[in-house]
Amino acid sequence: MKRQISDAEKQQVRLQQQDKDGSLRCFISGEVIGDTDDYEYDHILPFSKQGDSDLSNIRIVLKEYNRRKSDQPLYEFRDNYKLEKLFNDKKNNIKLQDIFLLKEILPKSFHFTIEPDNIKVDDGVDKKTFSLLFDNILNVQYFYGRVPIKWLENDDQEGLQPRVIDYKRLISLRDHLKDHPQLAPSIARLIDNRIKLFDGQHKLAGQVLNNTLEVDIKAYISPTDADKAKKLFDDLMITNLEAHSKHKQIPFYTSTLLDRLSVIYKEMLGEFTSLKPVDKHSEENFISYLVSNKQHSRADAKQMLKSVIMTNAVELSAINNFTAVASRDTAFALSIDLLKTAVFPNTLFLEPSSANFKSTGDFRDSELENFKEVSTLLVLYGQLNNWVPKNRGKSLTNIELKARRIWHKGSVLTWAPYLKSILGMAFNFITNEDREKLLYRAIMDTNQKDRITVCLQRLFGHPLWDEPEGEIDSLLVSARRQDELFNRKGLTEMYVLTGQNK
Repeated sequence: MKRQISDAEKQQVRLQQQDKDGSLRCFISGEVIGDTDDYEYDHILPFSKQGDSDLSNIRIVLKEYNRRKSDQPLYEFRDNYKLEKLFNDKKNNIKLQDIFLLKEILPKSFHFTIEPDNIKVDDGVDKKTFSLLFDNILNVQYFYGRVPIKWLENDDQEGLQPRVIDYKRLISLRDHLKDHPQLAPSIARLIDNRIKLFDGQHKLAGQVLNNTLEVDIKAYISPTDADKAKKLFDDLMITNLEAHSKHKQIPFYTSTLLDRLSVIYKEMLGEFTSLKPVDKHSEENFISYLVSNKQHSRADAKQMLKSVIMTNAVELSAINNFTAVASRDTAFALSIDLLKTAVFPNTLFLEPSSANFKSTGDFRDSELENFKEVSTLLVLYGQLNNWVPKNRGKSLTNIELKARRIWHKGSVLTWAPYLKSILGMAFNFITNEDREKLLYRAIMDTNQKDRITVCLQRLFGHPLWDEPEGEIDSLLVSARRQDELFNRKGLTEMYVLTGQNK
């Protein structure tokens, strides 16, 4: 079996791969191949895997991509390339719909009919009948069945599935499902003639990448009564959150968990304020309401409050653009997890306030304004605009190296506690209540902002950040606090507050 093709055959391949406008595009990347570009003719099914040199098995590929594919079939490498590019282009903020679009799967509308013992679903081409079951806990009907993927969609940010798809987990499941059955169905709800999937999206996305046309699901049927539908939504959301955060299912990213808890909090808050007299409208009373009326533990209720405070702090401040959705996303300087661990406890009041909403003692709005001011200063003096992802083979400028050092997890864990003392000096904390409430106070004045600015200039202007490459970088490989390094180099809390170490 011959491996090479003749010049005449190459011309035939070129003609069959040309666009209507005469341009020639790389089979892998889709880029137009110019006159000066290096390209190669290669087998779709590799010659090493018994792929022949029939012209139907030959395509033109830019050399840079062809040399990266090793012995993968061209179709497989092209799919991997497009998937990786999708994640990079969208900075890992990928949902199920993005995978559908990548595979050119268009949603198909359908209608359904519920009979005493079954449900019939029909899109005009495909028809399915499923037996109906009843969930005694949720008090709704549901069905199991194998459905066309074109009937499914993600129960997205306004629904029950806010989590982005993790690239490594997706690839692992895709490869596993090539040779193994899917043992557990994905979970969805049927609402408004749409099947909205809220659990098992990684499995479904993996099946989509494997060109599977139908998948197994379990679908709860949302009641037509608005109040009952809302109750089902709330019950499923709480169940889904607890399954992922407490019961060892794949955890939500911290940002996702906070966002969902924030949504639940705000919805229940509206119910609380409509039922309780105005003089009872406080965070503390709302926490008690969640415990007594919604059967939440006090710890869970307080976590909802914290989620609102932290979510608002990120979304409305200067650090939002530098914060990743996914905790391990190395394309961003910060993660919600790091902010939650290091920055928020040293700047925000995360306990329920007893002050009535919008009263003179309620400082939540001004706390947010104060945090926006502090975060703007952190971005400016902490050189966040100069932070760049680590790129193998590419050297960093001095300012880029400094920014990466400042915002390394080990560094942030070490200097973030200084923020509490900086605020204490700026606002002249005297009582324990002052020290607890941090930015939960009247909007800072110019003098207070200036004091914070001076301290942050000392913190981020310290010579430690500008040292030649060596010890500091080897220590910052660790994600642990670096108190010993900071103390030895003189970047102490006293120095940040006073400019001196004695």
